[in-house]
Amino acid sequence: MKSETVTALKIISTLSIVYIASNFYRSSIAVIAPNVMDEIGLTHEQLGIVGGIFFIAFALFQVPVGIFLDRFGPRKTICGLMLIAVAGSCGFAVSTSFFELTVSRFFIGVGCAPVLMGSLVIISRWLPAERFAFYASLVVALGGFGNIVSTTPTAMLADLTGWREVFWIAGAVTGLSILFGFVIIRDAPKGHAFHDREIESLKDAFGGVGRIVKDRQFQYIFSINLVIYGSIMAIVGLWGANFLRDIYGLDLTARGAILFWMTLAVICGNLMYGYLDGLFKARKHLVICAAAITVLLLVILGTVPVLEVWQISALLIVFCFVGSYGVVIMSHGRSIFPENLLGRGIATLNTAVFLGVFLLQSMGGFIIGGFVGEDGTAPLHAYRVLFFSLAAIIVVAAFIYSRSRESKLPKTKVPEPIAKTD
Repeated sequence: MKSETVTALKIISTLSIVYIASNFYRSSIAVIAPNVMDEIGLTHEQLGIVGGIFFIAFALFQVPVGIFLDRFGPRKTICGLMLIAVAGSCGFAVSTSFFELTVSRFFIGVGCAPVLMGSLVIISRWLPAERFAFYASLVVALGGFGNIVSTTPTAMLADLTGWREVFWIAGAVTGLSILFGFVIIRDAPKGHAFHDREIESLKDAFGGVGRIVKDRQFQYIFSINLVIYGSIMAIVGLWGANFLRDIYGLDLTARGAILFWMTLAVICGNLMYGYLDGLFKARKHLVICAAAITVLLLVILGTVPVLEVWQISALLIVFCFVGSYGVVIMSHGRSIFPENLLGRGIATLNTAVFLGVFLLQSMGGFIIGGFVGEDGTAPLHAYRVLFFSLAAIIVVAAFIYSRSRESKLPKTKVPEPIAKTD
């Protein structure tokens, strides 16, 4: 047990440091979004694309990342691609148009694409499978400090120096995290099958992806993974700041403070679900319950009138806490992938996460943009439509997921390989 603890401490701390940089980029635009809109002259629809393009880059590169993870290992894949994120951050700092902002955010997304999936592969190979969800939740939670940095600290720094300088500093810090990760990260323990693997041809590598995508269980899990993180990031990652400005008249610092607590709630939610995964005998029941409560909270947000600031803040914080159950889904997905498809399986499943963020953030832009008045702000009704739309999408996804097979099998049984379907 002591050996496991020491190994876990080394792995989790190292991976979390790299993941902090990735998480900062995910949410960094949220608190400064109104400032970027005013300086560059972006419309709401354009802001939705700039915010969401990071995640579409993630989605597009998950399959290549999965192949790289299986072929070259997490160490080279994570550290190599993160260099592209550094270039993207510097590009964002000097951007003067919608096109330049979009391209820079795309590069940042490409660079950050392997970080979490590579981390999950490393955890799978170094630490016990029965505690996968717990250790994964630690990485997600600790890495979530990058999201925290993107709220109040970013708002304060942007007020002090400007939002461009924030991204110059972020690029430098990311470079240091890459160097640290390259020195510490190791792909697998000595004697692990990874070191004796046969290098597949590109045809076989993509064939493995095809086997994954065709599996019915994968499809069920993919559906819910498409909306969990996306519904959270549609609000805390982009439109929450505009909602708090348009409806409650909050300035940059006040918005940043509320987003800070919302982000902290996401971190705590991940930790809670990582712990609950070890207590619940049926993983599906935990997911369906979490989805139902999330839908209820969205309906409440879409129904209530304008409240006191502390009241709406509390609702948004609870929503972020309850809705952060994605780590349970990844644990469910991990159980259906054999070792030789582990990197591709986890990465392909993760495509849903970031494709969902892009789609839901962009959807928010078109919904809210359709109600914007002459003064550039949107009415309460616009945000109500957004909340109800997110709730309806989660209901549909949860129904599809409910058809999946329970992943917590008795310990005497071996999970069926992904080649099998219903």
